[in-house]
Amino acid sequence: MSRAIVLWDIDQTLVRTGGAGSVAMDMAFQEIYGVEDAFARVEFSGRTDYGIFFDSLDYGGFDKSDFQGQLERFKAVYLRRLDELLPERNGAVLPGVLRVIEALALRQTPQGVATGNFKGGAELKLRHFGLDRWLRGGGYGDSSAVRADLVAEAAASIRAEHGAVDGGVYVIGDTPLDVEAAHANGYVAVAVATGRYSIDELLACGAHHAFQDLTDVEQVLAIFEP
Repeated sequence: MSRAIVLWDIDQTLVRTGGAGSVAMDMAFQEIYGVEDAFARVEFSGRTDYGIFFDSLDYGGFDKSDFQGQLERFKAVYLRRLDELLPERNGAVLPGVLRVIEALALRQTPQGVATGNFKGGAELKLRHFGLDRWLRGGGYGDSSAVRADLVAEAAASIRAEHGAVDGGVYVIGDTPLDVEAAHANGYVAVAVATGRYSIDELLACGAHHAFQDLTDVEQVLAIFEP
């Protein structure tokens, strides 16, 4: 039987964090640069943390000649703030997620994340919500503003860990950028309308499969059948 690779987005696909990530970013930026609401003009949905931070400096008119150093400093403060905030916010694993992950694990389907989060942020979120048991590798938003790059990184990481996998790669996410990144790599785009986009919007931008949420586990699992 062929085996697929399943790559999960995190925010609004696996979990909702009650805004912990965006609030932690605001707090980190204010701590470092003394500017409030630095991300008010920045689009977050489907973006990488690298790209989000770059835009915040751009909109604020900050010099970016030492961008990598600025990024590392911001990341350190952001991760500290995120770790503090996650237990305080009203976050949750989204409906059906745990059952789908567990069912795929029973099938020995390789799974990982393809997330715009910094790697450290992804690990904090997965650990906080108890999903790190199943999702331990993948691609992250530390080094590129292009989501397709981290999806390619994620697939390569999972292949390196699990060896040859001949059942295709499925990218599960809640935004058009997740769909676009799947297409850019020749992968299957699976969309869930658990974020700001509707099923119709996600299908219109090219999702191969779209669900309102993941509560109908058998229907979701059927798309991974060879």
